[in-house]
Amino acid sequence: MGDRSRGVVLYAATGVVLLTGAVWFVRAAPDTGVDPRVAAWRATAEGLLPDEPRQAVADTMVLTGVTTRERTAPVDSGAYTLIMVCAGTGRVRVRLSAVSSDSGRAVRCADDPVREQLDDLGLPGEFFMLVTSEPADTGSVVFRWRLDRALGP
Repeated sequence: MGDRSRGVVLYAATGVVLLTGAVWFVRAAPDTGVDPRVAAWRATAEGLLPDEPRQAVADTMVLTGVTTRERTAPVDSGAYTLIMVCAGTGRVRVRLSAVSSDSGRAVRCADDPVREQLDDLGLPGEFFMLVTSEPADTGSVVFRWRLDRALGP
């Protein structure tokens, strides 16, 4: 075999290896699309707990697996109500700081979630919440919360 033939074989083999690597790379890439269940849960949670003019702060979180997240926000001193919903399977544990009693609350997650509420939270100027998800499987949950200024007497 001449030099020219060996060069052609070498280039052809290199091309096959590169093509095989490219196919493997594309097929092994994780699916980055949105899970349709998570999209439906988000729509449900945001429908049950929409934004309102008197809210101080609100957020929607997608929590995957066992996850812990913190949320803080500056607020005016006074009384507040925390309203929460969790869509999915499993539960979410919520802890608040700067309240007079233990605020640990488990919020059950479901396909048809129910609003949970903590009333008369006296906040001294900052809101701090620690959220830990405990899904029933290795999937995700959608946790929506809103902090409202308590209505006066």
